[in-house]
Amino acid sequence: MLRLIIVDDEKIIRESIRSLIDWESLGIEVVGVCKNGLEAYDAILDSYPDIVLTDIKMPGLSGLELIEKLNDTRENIQFIILSGYSEFEYAKQAMRFGIRHYLLKPCNENQIIEAIEDVKKACYLKQQADQAPEQNVRFEKSVFRNILTDGLTNAAEPALLCDNYQCYLDFTHTAYDLHYVYFLMENNLQECCGQLQDFMEEILPGTMYHLVYVKNTLLIIIKQPGGKAGAFSDFLDSLHFPGQEVSLSLEKESFDSLINLLERILPRLSRFDRLLFLDGDNRIPVYNYSGCLTSVRLLLQDYYSMQISYSQLKEEIMNLLHTVEDKDFLNLLITNIIFQRGHFDSDVSAVADAEFFQSIGAARSTEEALLAFQENFGRLLPPKSQSVTYKPFIEKLLTYTKEHLSESSLSLKWLANHYLFMNVDYVSKQFYKQTGEKFSAWLNRQRIEKAKELLLNCDTEKIYTVAEAVGCGNNPQYFSQLFKKYTGMSPTEYIRKLG
Repeated sequence: MLRLIIVDDEKIIRESIRSLIDWESLGIEVVGVCKNGLEAYDAILDSYPDIVLTDIKMPGLSGLELIEKLNDTRENIQFIILSGYSEFEYAKQAMRFGIRHYLLKPCNENQIIEAIEDVKKACYLKQQADQAPEQNVRFEKSVFRNILTDGLTNAAEPALLCDNYQCYLDFTHTAYDLHYVYFLMENNLQECCGQLQDFMEEILPGTMYHLVYVKNTLLIIIKQPGGKAGAFSDFLDSLHFPGQEVSLSLEKESFDSLINLLERILPRLSRFDRLLFLDGDNRIPVYNYSGCLTSVRLLLQDYYSMQISYSQLKEEIMNLLHTVEDKDFLNLLITNIIFQRGHFDSDVSAVADAEFFQSIGAARSTEEALLAFQENFGRLLPPKSQSVTYKPFIEKLLTYTKEHLSESSLSLKWLANHYLFMNVDYVSKQFYKQTGEKFSAWLNRQRIEKAKELLLNCDTEKIYTVAEAVGCGNNPQYFSQLFKKYTGMSPTEYIRKLG
């Protein structure tokens, strides 16, 4: 689902907009309702919305100033402006920031829905353009394959799978479609997958999808393609293969989250003893190797509950892997070991994992894959740390942010996606859990503490240089308001007090 924040200084307006519209039916989640621009800016940093519906004239930080400030944050937010008739000149100024929609107050429910439906298209196009490069696509496919394998072999509840893999994928906000292609003969499977790949590259480039084949049925699991859903269904209707003894039959189901999708398909798939995961020309069979996978889970459970030592863990895992003769299953088991670790220890690096998965995927034999895993064992499954205050990825985020305070474009979403390469929902929850505060509050506090240090050696005429040094240089007025919010006085008053 897309995420929305509503901003208006009139309580009755913002609450009416939130309550009168059936946002869920529009595929929208309202993640914040704010009374002014200053509050909205912090909420946007913490909640990374796709759409912001904002009043344009508010005390403190106006809607126009909010848009101008966020225009430099790499968030790519779609804005819809609420404007009174006398404020139209303000709305025209906002057009230079690419704002295409303004609603004249008073506006009705249908006008808001019409504007939302239009900006949704831009959001979906942006999501497609932002899809990960090929290495990360393969990584996500590997993650998804392991999710299904865990669910099948360990009879895991979807909630437990979410715990294991939440740092890699979004389980609650991303919607999926599930298409069944019934009666597809296995000798037509390669041709079908080839046509599907050609269609996706031409019509839905960058859209993530997964293929599972079982008992003459192809399951196509695809992130909901927005306005192209009809084109995808038409493509499936057009499929025809010579020699098919029975005509293809199609069925479609839609889910608002990955966890709901898993609750639906895992019980169905668990009845079969062999599945094929399809990725390009690769066919990866999955058999009932639940014993090996269960052993891995129990070994990790014993280690993290201090029942066995680290050396015992390594010895037992390597002994287990040496019993596997099938290279595809060995690769799957190794990746599953790494993913299972996430259930017990969230200190993970998605980048390092993705690089390693790429290396074992290129291994030409079981011996080569085993050697690669053994050489990287300490990095992929490091010993438990007893003295770390924060998880390593949180430490990394804190360090980077402190070193780049002068950048006005800092946001949790950008840092999670482009610096940590981790799921932003997971990072946000872990940040709050470990630091006790939201990212925006922590960032503001760091900026104010740094500003206090710099103001010690600053005169009132050069306050703008301090604003620039702490990431507020593109809006000195915002710096002044932020400083007063946290200290109770303006920067000028603070300098005079020190003097």
